[in-house]
Amino acid sequence: MKLQTNRLILKTLDLNLIEAAAQRDIGAIEALGYKTSDEWPGPDFFEALPYFRELLIKNNGTRGFDSWIIVEKDTQEIVGGIGFLGDPDQNGMIEIGFATNESHRRKGYCYEAAQKLIEWSLNHEEVQIVTARCVPDNISSKNLLLKLGFQIDHKDEELLYWKYEMKKVGGGQQK
Repeated sequence: MKLQTNRLILKTLDLNLIEAAAQRDIGAIEALGYKTSDEWPGPDFFEALPYFRELLIKNNGTRGFDSWIIVEKDTQEIVGGIGFLGDPDQNGMIEIGFATNESHRRKGYCYEAAQKLIEWSLNHEEVQIVTARCVPDNISSKNLLLKLGFQIDHKDEELLYWKYEMKKVGGGQQK
């Protein structure tokens, strides 16, 4: 699956890319048509690779409610990752997560990618609410979530929990 913005391509992960990333094999990643550096995959994403691998196997491919890479159109460089932690639950809720490589932060890539992926998700009838979470001192994530239209739902000792709720009217959407 592939989505495009002005500057970016969002592409779902496949098993070949997951295996190459799990081995941190830059040559194999580049053989798949991407440029990368030692920044990708980042630690959190690297840790989640087995989860996303199992999700792809369980679902016999992607439905899009899993992991995507953020690719700079001009260079084909993987500049980060974004995605969901699985299919919508019985209440139509999905959780989004995102990260940009350190050398590509403060360029608006995460905002651009998140906006596009949220738009994509809300075009699926089963999706009603998009959630996110972050640590309280992650100012960049907090600012990004606010800019995207998320609101703090609740918090605990470790995390802030965010919610983006789209009101769907008729066949269309209304914020």
